Amino acid sequence: KEQTVVMAGAGVNLDEFAFCDYPEDDGAVHFLNVGRIMREKGMDELFYAIRKLKSEHPNTTFDFIGWYEDDYKQTVEKMQSENLIRFHGFQNDVTPFIKKANCIVHPSYHEGMSNTLLESCSMGRPIITSNIHGCLEAVDDGKNGFLCKVKDGEDLYLKMKKFYDLSYEQKKAMGEYARKFVSEHFDKNDVVDKTIKELGL
Repeated sequence: KEQTVVMAGAGVNLDEFAFCDYPEDDGAVHFLNVGRIMREKGMDELFYAIRKLKSEHPNTTFDFIGWYEDDYKQTVEKMQSENLIRFHGFQNDVTPFIKKANCIVHPSYHEGMSNTLLESCSMGRPIITSNIHGCLEAVDDGKNGFLCKVKDGEDLYLKMKKFYDLSYEQKKAMGEYARKFVSEHFDKNDVVDKTIKELGL
C-alpha cells in the first residue's frame, strides 16, 4: 500500500482540447453522445430518455458519433427515421461536434477513466454521466454536470430534463466550470510529471 499511487487516468491535453465559447442560444438544447452504441454504454437507457424528453421538448437534438453494435442497427435506423436522433458514424476528429453541443451524455455501465468526459469538459461543455468510477471523477455534481444512477433510464431522463430546464446562462457557467475543473485535476502535464516523480525517474 505504501508504494501505491492512484493516478487521475492519463489526463487530458488541455491544448489539443482547447476551451471553446459556449454555443449561441438558438432556443434549442443540443445533446451529444460520443462512443460505441452498445448495451454496456447505457444506450437502452439513453434511447428511453431521448424518446421521453423529445416528446415533451421537440426543440432538443441528440447527435451520436461513433459506431453501433449490429444489435442496434435497426434501433438506430428507426430513431433516425423518426427524427429522434442524428447519427454521424465514426469521426476522426470529435472536436467540431463537442464544440456545437450544449451537453455531453455518457450513461456507461463501466469505464476505466472516460476520455470522452475529460475532453468534453476541457472544451467547456457540461456532462451528464453515470455515478460509477471512471465517470464520477469527472463530475463536480451540479457544477459542471449531473450524475445519474447507472442502468436507470428514468433517472437519466430526469437529469437531462434538469439540464434542459436550466437557463442559458446557467448552462454556460457549467461549461466554464467544467474547463476549470479538469484544468485543476486532470491536466495531462501534471499527470506525466507526477508519474515521473513517483517512479523516481
